[in-house]
Amino acid sequence: MLKHETEKYKIEEINGKLVGYEKEHQVLKSNNEVLIQDLSDDFYKSVLDGLNKIKADHIINPGDYVAIKINLGGGIHHVPSTYSDPKICEAIIRAVKELGGIPFVCEANMRAHKMDDKMLKIRGYYDMLQRNKTKFVNLSYIGTIEMKCIGLDVKLLLPKILFYDNVKIISFAPPKPHWECGISCSQKNMYGAIAERRKSIYHRKFDRIDKTVAAAARLMSPDINILGCQNLCVGTGPHFGEPVPFNKLIISEDMVYGDKLCSEIFGYPYKFVKYAMINTNNVDVSYKLHPESSEMSQEILDLIKEKSIYMKEVNFWKRFLHFQYFVPHDFQYHFYPPFEFLFTEINKRFFKNR
Repeated sequence: MLKHETEKYKIEEINGKLVGYEKEHQVLKSNNEVLIQDLSDDFYKSVLDGLNKIKADHIINPGDYVAIKINLGGGIHHVPSTYSDPKICEAIIRAVKELGGIPFVCEANMRAHKMDDKMLKIRGYYDMLQRNKTKFVNLSYIGTIEMKCIGLDVKLLLPKILFYDNVKIISFAPPKPHWECGISCSQKNMYGAIAERRKSIYHRKFDRIDKTVAAAARLMSPDINILGCQNLCVGTGPHFGEPVPFNKLIISEDMVYGDKLCSEIFGYPYKFVKYAMINTNNVDVSYKLHPESSEMSQEILDLIKEKSIYMKEVNFWKRFLHFQYFVPHDFQYHFYPPFEFLFTEINKRFFKNR
């Protein structure tokens, strides 16, 4: 059943359309623990061990539908550190089934990228989902709620499926630097769940993107956050990222605390992540490491921080890229995709040469 009113929002039906508004509410959850889990050769065991450590069976009940929100729209073809790893996603699917949940994988369209069978095949998801008898849901093609959000001057089209009381959300994304937002982790991943394909509209005022990311994450706050990859994208991401061996999962109940740990790994001050500061009322929060967390190699941490993106670069790229978002949407949909191969090849070669 659709949750029409909670401590976070109220939804009503007006003239056959679902509309809602956000209420003032506490964003942070009470559990501030963050687990660092080694990603061994057995991805399924690594994921299941991590979920057992955070007591995921207290979160996912038998019979719950579990939306695994992946990051495909913000990634680059054949540059695996920039999008959610299908092999890790397969392990999450199997682990959710072990917990008694009914998983489905989801993502929304993003500007020139359509989340169709062609995209799933390119990114290694199509056969994997078929093999695991798991559905993919394009969040742009299902029922929506037009939500008025606190502090945001545009309404958000949010997928109705993520607001049902028997649907739990797992955000699964690769942590990566982001040339307009600083870092892209769990909160930024939920921006990709907005059903609206014309995502350029969220960039057409300079600070609107940060407010949009913050609002989407607040209203579709994941029940479990899994950030992880085999190789971490560092440098000027998501484009022109450089791979660094990582093989870790960062698992948390709260998206804000998990993102905070990732900001420290990247060496990017959390106080400069504007959407995160919106969701914490400008308080630089503290997390607690789960007692069974594995250790991070200081050598790898130093290498990551050596190549980290800096605030001045984010300020430069955000201004430099701003004008592209005023390109008419129809032009983006019809004329960008045929040239995607060119941008993919540039990014792929850059990535492999690092």
